[in-house]
Amino acid sequence: MIASAPGKIILFGEHSVVYGRHAVVSAINLRCRVKVRKSSSFKIKSVLGESNLDFDRHPYVVQAVRRFLEVKNIPGAEIEIESEIPIGSGLGSSGAVIVATLAALNAEFKGGMDKEDIFQMAKQVEIDVQGRASGIDPFISTFGGSWLFPERKKVSMPFKFFVINFGSRSTAEMVKKVAELRERHPEVMEKIFDSIDAVSLEAAEIKSEDRLEELIAINQSLLRAIGVSNPEIDETIAELERKGLKAKITGAGGGGCIFGLYKGEKPEGSFVVEPEKEGVRVEE
Repeated sequence: MIASAPGKIILFGEHSVVYGRHAVVSAINLRCRVKVRKSSSFKIKSVLGESNLDFDRHPYVVQAVRRFLEVKNIPGAEIEIESEIPIGSGLGSSGAVIVATLAALNAEFKGGMDKEDIFQMAKQVEIDVQGRASGIDPFISTFGGSWLFPERKKVSMPFKFFVINFGSRSTAEMVKKVAELRERHPEVMEKIFDSIDAVSLEAAEIKSEDRLEELIAINQSLLRAIGVSNPEIDETIAELERKGLKAKITGAGGGGCIFGLYKGEKPEGSFVVEPEKEGVRVEE
C-alpha cells in the first residue's frame, strides 16, 4: 500500500506554540509518499540509504514502526520513501514521513486506525525522537488545510508563498536552544512569546496582503530576538526588503526555509508553494 501526506508551512507562531501560545499553520502542496509491503523482516529505503530498523539513519520511520507494533504485531515490512519535501527545511518533512508511514502500515496490515489515531500516534513518535514537540506537524500532515492552533480552528489562507531553502538543520537542537535561553531569561522570553502570540491571533483574521506582510516582518524580528535566525538569513531578508518584499523563518530556524507572499514573480533561488486542503491519503 502507498500513503502520502503533505508538508506544512508555519506562517506564524513557531517556537512560542511549544509554550502554549497560538500558531497559524497550513499544509502545502508538497508530499511525502511511503510504500509498504508485507515481508518477513524490516527494510527501509530512502534518499538517506537502506537499512533495517536503524534508528540513527531513519529515526522517525523506525520509531513510527515501533509505535505501530504496539497496535499490530507484524513480522516485518519493506518500506520505501519518496518525498517532495526538502529534509530538515522546516517544511514538515519529518511529520509527513511519520504520518505517511503510519497510514501505509495501517492500510497494508489492517491496523484499524482512523485519522485521529494516526495523528495521536504520530505526535507521540515526534516527541519520542525530539524530546519536545507541539504536535502541529503531524496534525497538519494528517488533516491538511490551514489552522489556528491550539484550538484547531480552520482559517482562510488564500495566498501563495515563495520559499527559499537555506539547507538542513536540526529541529531538536533549535528547540533545545530556545528552551535553554528561556531558562536563563524566563521573564523576557515569556513576553516575546506573548508578542508572537498576538501576531498569530491577528494573522488568523487577516485577508489583506499588505497587513499580512507587516506581521511577517514583525514575527521575524521576534524570532531573531530568541536566537533562531542567523547572519545568512538576516542578510537575505534584508536584500528582499530592499526589493519591497517581506520574509520570515518558517519552522525551527537556524537554517531551513524562509517564506514571503508570492505576487507573481519569484525571488532568485526560491520556489512557490500553496495551501493544500487534503491531508494524509491512501493512494493504493
